Amino acid sequence: MSSELSYDHDLSAILYAIRFQLDGDVFLTNGASDEVWGTGARDAADYAVTMTETTVGESGHYVGDFDTSANIAVGVYPVTIFLRAGGAPVNSDRPLGRGIMYWDGAAEINIFTLDANQNTIITDMSALTASGSKVNTVFGPGE
Repeated sequence: MSSELSYDHDLSAILYAIRFQLDGDVFLTNGASDEVWGTGARDAADYAVTMTETTVGESGHYVGDFDTSANIAVGVYPVTIFLRAGGAPVNSDRPLGRGIMYWDGAAEINIFTLDANQNTIITDMSALTASGSKVNTVFGPGE
């Protein structure tokens, strides 16, 4: 599956997404591992997932793949969408919105796949709410 991440913004913007673990660790771009932000002098460019406008300069609707390499396990993952200001993602780029991805290890969990993954989701959601994080399945304005 692809294009699980989506966000609407101004035409011809350059957006990217960053995926997190519930403990705040961040996934590398390929999703192969997660770490504390900045480990090994890495920055936003090492964590960014490219988002593309569906009809360049005309739609304002951007999509990106959550995990094309099948590296991220079943779970619940916070995702932040950023507006890229310069030539490459940098730590000072402005966040536009946040949301939660419900992931079955290969695709977004939806009403059709929920039954097969309900125990993992319930466990992860309990951990998320216990940590004091806001649970919001719809991307909204950055906080």
